[in-house]
Amino acid sequence: SCPLGAGGGGGAGVLAQRHAAGQEPGALGKMRAKLLAILASSDHYTPAKILPKLPMVDLYEERALILSKMGDHQQALNLYAHRLGDPSLAQEYCERLYNPDDEKTQEVYLDLLKVYLRPPDGAAPMTNQAISTMSKYFSRLDPAKALDVLPPETSLRSLHNFFESAVRQHSEHRNNLDITKALLRADHLKVSDEYQQRRSRRVVVTAGKRCKVSGAKLGTSAFLVYPNNTCVLLGEKSDVHVCPVSGRNFKESPAD
Repeated sequence: SCPLGAGGGGGAGVLAQRHAAGQEPGALGKMRAKLLAILASSDHYTPAKILPKLPMVDLYEERALILSKMGDHQQALNLYAHRLGDPSLAQEYCERLYNPDDEKTQEVYLDLLKVYLRPPDGAAPMTNQAISTMSKYFSRLDPAKALDVLPPETSLRSLHNFFESAVRQHSEHRNNLDITKALLRADHLKVSDEYQQRRSRRVVVTAGKRCKVSGAKLGTSAFLVYPNNTCVLLGEKSDVHVCPVSGRNFKESPAD
């Protein structure tokens, strides 16, 4: 018999009559919907122990969820794309799991390309579906890795949209980097200029200069100068950031 999703009128006919998992009529649909929800959300079962207990010729959605829990994304996608013959389920799977910051799922779209282009049982590669996926999800694919899995006979013309999108994204990324570098350089120059201004500031201490707190002459004693030019003997300071005369906190409110 022809498996679901395989080529030929028989597979397509079975697929057309098939209800979505968990949406079957009556009690079956309700029970299966609960099972799918548990398999997807629960951490209170061991996937590797449950998987061998499922039948090999049905419950493909359940098998896919368990395989996903095990991190075997290619096998899960293979069930959606080939056993169930529904690429839209495979794409939904990728959209649900893709995370560019997670090593386990950052290449799930590449896994999907491999599933399309390396089907089981010697079936014909789903090249058009793969190229469509590349064009649509180019930002989630490494271009070099994606091109590496394509059959050698793939025409360049069919990859036009992918190349155009990938090049545009690279250019935008490069422009953003250039803008960021320019802003950082401008900020660096501003800070450097401010630093030089602070370094060049001079305070003239005459023989009669007195501490603004105690009134004692500074003389040759160690003293502190705040950014507003207030001079205080070192022993009279309460906080190096707060001027004892004005009360201004120069850490929170720097000098102009």
